[in-house]
Amino acid sequence: MAISGVLVNVHNPALVLTMTKDGKVEGQSLNHTGRDNQLWFAQFRYVKETDAYVWSVLNKGTGKYLSWNSSMQVLMSDTQHWWKLAIVGENIGFQVPHASKDDESYYTLELEDNASVTWPVDRGIVTLKNQTGTVISRQLWTPVDK
Repeated sequence: MAISGVLVNVHNPALVLTMTKDGKVEGQSLNHTGRDNQLWFAQFRYVKETDAYVWSVLNKGTGKYLSWNSSMQVLMSDTQHWWKLAIVGENIGFQVPHASKDDESYYTLELEDNASVTWPVDRGIVTLKNQTGTVISRQLWTPVDK
């Protein structure tokens, strides 16, 4: 599966994954001009120890990678972070591999009601959800080559 272009949220198809000028990651309406901050490219690698593929996701506009920190906050980084993808049909969910204490739950990127996917300290919204079971539509993104 190639990931190149915009990432459209399945729950709210009017919103695409965007890196804002202040470095936050959120859902925004598609900007048809000057939208490099809405374009994402991914590469994968195979991890023999876990018999799984992981993906690194780069923002075209900034050259930064979609990442997380030890508090499970979403952020952009100069360093590659490798995501586990939850694939449902043509849709993907981004999960932090091996961050949970068990093998049945994952911290999963989720679009919030306020369109954020970052963890605003002042609001206390955690958007890397400790997910067990099937990912939900707020956690799924459709790669669209635009």
